[in-house]
Amino acid sequence: MSLMDNNNRLFIHKNMEHVSLEQNVEIILTPQFYTFIREELDINFAYQAKQIAASLFDDYLNSSIEYQYHVTKCEGTWCFYAYDIEEIETFLEGVGIEKHRVSKIYFAQGLSSELKEPIQLSEKNVLQTVEGTVTVIPTRLMESNLSFKPLDLSTVKLTNGVSIGASKSSLIGLKESIILSSLFFILGGLFIIEGHRVTTSISDINEQLVTLIDENPTYGTSLVRKSILEKYQPIDEHERAKRQSIKEISKLLSANSQLNDLSIEKLGIKANIKTSNISISNQVLQSAKAKKFKSSKNGLNVQVEKEL
Repeated sequence: MSLMDNNNRLFIHKNMEHVSLEQNVEIILTPQFYTFIREELDINFAYQAKQIAASLFDDYLNSSIEYQYHVTKCEGTWCFYAYDIEEIETFLEGVGIEKHRVSKIYFAQGLSSELKEPIQLSEKNVLQTVEGTVTVIPTRLMESNLSFKPLDLSTVKLTNGVSIGASKSSLIGLKESIILSSLFFILGGLFIIEGHRVTTSISDINEQLVTLIDENPTYGTSLVRKSILEKYQPIDEHERAKRQSIKEISKLLSANSQLNDLSIEKLGIKANIKTSNISISNQVLQSAKAKKFKSSKNGLNVQVEKEL
């Protein structure tokens, strides 16, 4: 039983049949592919919960495997998911699903309210919510005369998904992806604005030089021209240094290190980068020092600055 609907959504379970796809698909992982924990924590934001996710699973996971983590707010508590994206990719390829076909990954736990009645995954297993947790149950443990109600996935609202690419690198959801993309878009905009301003400045300098030479032929001598160019060359070099510094700061950013503040002044440039954990903050600090930035760290925040 494939449990795929016309909206290109598909339950992923270990007894599923081989499928053939010609379009993108949203997959819903059953608990066979993730470990789930629900915790009541006195924290307000998902990024804070992500910082402690790994420690919550210490007693449940194989320490030799590198897991990815996903966190969502659910009914006054925090829901934590741990999964191995490499295992999932390998399984998907084995059943005929190319990873570039996967547009989004969701977790069956997100359908807990839809699974109060069991649905049949295969001849061997059913999927049902048991005491608030979506669980895979062997069919042999169910009543023999049990009838299964079909679940129309096209009518189900799916939220808090992750992309397969984001899972491999940093485990960020759609909201975090949008925020990170926005930061890079802002930096890109700064490059364009600064580049346009410098180009305009150089063009104005050249026009002024031509006008000066026309009005004062004595300025046409190479010695005088050299003197004028030397006067304006530091301006060009200063703008180039500014753009290069912005570019280097952008290379310090990732899904685990986000730009909190960027200050560009006449004499220098400063940035405050917020990281997800101590390991990442140390990496950002070392990378900034390698790029000749004056750097300091305060908890998970890294301050970098450079004179222009």
